[in-house]
Amino acid sequence: MGRFAKVLWIGLAIPLVLGWMILVTGVGMVMHSPVSPPGLQDIPPGVHADEAVQWSLAKDSAAGLPYSENQDKFHGPALAVASRAIFAVRGLSFDAVTQEDLQLVPFCFYLLVCAVPLCLRHVAWPTRGFAAFVLLMGAAGCYFGHYFIQEPLLVAGFVWGVLLWNRSASGERPAWQAVFSGASFGLSMACKVTTLAYLGVLLLALLVFARETLTWRRVGWATLGALVVWVSLQTVLFTDWEGMVAWGHQFWRSFAVASGNEDTLTLTDPGYWWTVGLWLAALVAIRLIRGGPRSADDVPLAVAVGCFLFHLALPYKTPWLLFLPVCLSLALAWPLLAERRVFTGAASLVAATVFVFACPFTLKPHTPTPLHLCHLAGDLREFQQRWQKVHPGKPFYVAIDGGHYWPLPYYLRGFQVGYGEFDGAEHAPVRILAAHDDSRPAVPGYQTHRLRLRRDEYYWVLIDVSNKVDTEFYFGHW
Repeated sequence: MGRFAKVLWIGLAIPLVLGWMILVTGVGMVMHSPVSPPGLQDIPPGVHADEAVQWSLAKDSAAGLPYSENQDKFHGPALAVASRAIFAVRGLSFDAVTQEDLQLVPFCFYLLVCAVPLCLRHVAWPTRGFAAFVLLMGAAGCYFGHYFIQEPLLVAGFVWGVLLWNRSASGERPAWQAVFSGASFGLSMACKVTTLAYLGVLLLALLVFARETLTWRRVGWATLGALVVWVSLQTVLFTDWEGMVAWGHQFWRSFAVASGNEDTLTLTDPGYWWTVGLWLAALVAIRLIRGGPRSADDVPLAVAVGCFLFHLALPYKTPWLLFLPVCLSLALAWPLLAERRVFTGAASLVAATVFVFACPFTLKPHTPTPLHLCHLAGDLREFQQRWQKVHPGKPFYVAIDGGHYWPLPYYLRGFQVGYGEFDGAEHAPVRILAAHDDSRPAVPGYQTHRLRLRRDEYYWVLIDVSNKVDTEFYFGHW
């Protein structure tokens, strides 16, 4: 009977696992997961304004402009260095890259996050596989895994740093693992100065739950690895030493931003914050029910909760701040909780599945770029050809004036573009002006069109028709 019971359990487990994977895959499609099957996924939004800014900074860096001179007040050069390396291998230029090319860079690092559960010792392979699958298809709580911004690199470095630190405490070669742990943290520090606060939370968690791992030898090796990687990336492979000074300026400025005194983004997705908070609370409850002594296995959950509370206490709030707590909890915390007892394993699996399902319904797309903006360059290119036939020998250029015009520089990268006030701006063949109200500007010789750039943000596009260049066909669908 025992043999038949085992066969029966296996027969029931197979359809249950397949059904669970199909459900999570469906959620991944809803959440614009980068690995959703083609044709089944909704059309993803265009390049976001923040992505376009990072593309511009990386492009300038590749052209020889020191990264420390671009006045980036928030981020380091890690994404620019990684992009230059990947595009060089693929033979791409920054002017030729598509949206998919850009988003492949952070997605490569996000795949590293998805691989973290597969490296957990003393965790059953089905649990490791489920955790990796949830991370891969759910993009760690929604659409974060493939945006061309610094956060996927920061999170990949930090999550791997925590994993390798814990493994260095019991590994056969703890020195090497401690060095690689520090190197991972160094990658995160070259992405954003917020990493320093995360390292403070990690140190506190280690003091409470795994003080025995904080030996001088292990700390020294980790510090060495962190300094080498951080300094090399922060100085763009030792070519821009002013990058260290820029990091210091960003660090001091972060206090003003975090406290709400400068460039503060207020809470826009309270439902998502509640969802993440309840998910972490459920994991804490499962850990308390399981019982047992404190150990290094508790560190990932403690860091995830600590980072969540850290950002919850500050006025500055965006959904991206929760990317690290979500990845730490999905990649490390719940797989470790799922071991040893049937109840905690089942409860952890159910909680993870519910969390993945709840995220797309509580998190709104981050000021998405309208799809019609993706056709702007093609429309202007056709207009340029028609305009230059009427004006042979005259330069064709675009003038942009006023407002937060990103991501227009990315979409107009194939044109000569001038920004602000400059000689000839008032006579440009195409003028793009910020719309402060619904009053349509009437400029002699120009035809005016309304262009939605982001949610509740509009621009006026003025097209030169002084020589009766027909534009209705090209711009009527805006």
